[in-house]
Amino acid sequence: MTGMAPCPLHEDHTPSFSYHLDRGLWKCHSCGEGGDSYTLIMKKDGLTFARARALAASLSLATGDAGGGDEQLSGSAYGGRRAVSARSRDRSGRGGYVPAWRRR
Repeated sequence: MTGMAPCPLHEDHTPSFSYHLDRGLWKCHSCGEGGDSYTLIMKKDGLTFARARALAASLSLATGDAGGGDEQLSGSAYGGRRAVSARSRDRSGRGGYVPAWRRR
């Protein structure tokens, strides 16, 4: 789930704070701050990472691998990269794309 909201880190009356709940990421396009859910708790409440993680656990929030790598992310927002066969790329050395007017 994604959305926009006023930034909780500064006085903001416009929705400049974007969040992605599935990935636990956020970014304020007004003040430039951003990070994961633990970073938001740390900045908002002035806590260390250990205290922010303990707070998240006490609130029954997901406490999986914080800051874990990007091994679950694919190269595309559509779930993976599309394979292009060598035959469709080759087309007599002209490159991969052939305009519609040349395909006749």
